[in-house]
Amino acid sequence: MTFRNILTCLLVAIHVCSVLSQSDPACQTPTRKAGFCVAIERCRNIYHIVRSPTPPKQSVQNYINAANCTLLGVDRGICCQKTEIVKRQPLLSEECGDSTFLKLSWANETEPFDYPWMAVLQYTKNGVQRDGCGGSLINNRYVLTAAHCVQARDGWMLSKVRLGEQDRSKPIDCIVYSNGEKSCTDPPADVAIESTVVHPQYNPSKLLHDIALIRMAHDIEFTYSIKPICLPVRQDVRDLDLPRYIVTGWGMTEKHVPSEILMQAIVEPVKISECQERFAEHGYSVALSGEYQMCAGGKYSVDACRGDSGGPLAFYVRNMGARFVQYGIVSAGVNACGEASVPGIYTRVSSYMDWIIRSMRP
Repeated sequence: MTFRNILTCLLVAIHVCSVLSQSDPACQTPTRKAGFCVAIERCRNIYHIVRSPTPPKQSVQNYINAANCTLLGVDRGICCQKTEIVKRQPLLSEECGDSTFLKLSWANETEPFDYPWMAVLQYTKNGVQRDGCGGSLINNRYVLTAAHCVQARDGWMLSKVRLGEQDRSKPIDCIVYSNGEKSCTDPPADVAIESTVVHPQYNPSKLLHDIALIRMAHDIEFTYSIKPICLPVRQDVRDLDLPRYIVTGWGMTEKHVPSEILMQAIVEPVKISECQERFAEHGYSVALSGEYQMCAGGKYSVDACRGDSGGPLAFYVRNMGARFVQYGIVSAGVNACGEASVPGIYTRVSSYMDWIIRSMRP
């Protein structure tokens, strides 16, 4: 919440600010009292009644029916008096994007703790397990990735999410200092998947709306090596015009083999029109949307590659306290992958913030 919002809330009423959100539209209850349309589970008195094993009186049931309201992304909304609204915990914490990352380098290997939000998506087929796409941890229950990464292909089914990974060839990742001392991460955590949400307008042929959420089977505990990345929730953060980004993943290296170590590359944004021209020069006809997609990279050996799909395109934002904010999701590119001067295509996260929030559950 910004300083301006805090001041506004104080001027109106502190106790009201603590339970209400700008996304809760005002309404009038059946008794003509001021209220707000919220999810029924947030209306203390009515939720207690509907959850009671004893059926309510007909008059009470009529009141509840009359209090129904429509709220986008909610199964059932109810017009609730503000004194009965239960405080809603934010789905996306401001304690995000915290990294030990200190230096910029071109297509270099990372160190443990650098990008604690990175996730490896694991797939199974006929009892065999393998790593595939990447993703980014955005809270203690959800991973953000590309839509094409959660849909079954060639019999491979998404099965787990691995968190806290950096070097896949080692059981534990350590930084070894010159004096021989070590700083080691906890072992990676493999978490089962409860469900996935693919954007309803995802169109693989047009590469549009290539975004999905993975809901893990249980809440995970944050550690030094497992932390969420920030998303561009605030409008001022969405509007920033950054000169460069960092893309991270375990995709193909310049030797055309998957990397065991998490790699990082600094990529510069490319205009959509120029991006389409470069694809056309290499025989690829693509119609990109500047509203929903962005392009970056394309320099020799500096790009996202196969296996990086679903991973984050991000950079640290000073007015967020130098925290890392995710602006893109690795979506598509050419097979040359950094060898040809063709940028990578990314899903523009800022255009999907409303969808992301609506699709998440506590």
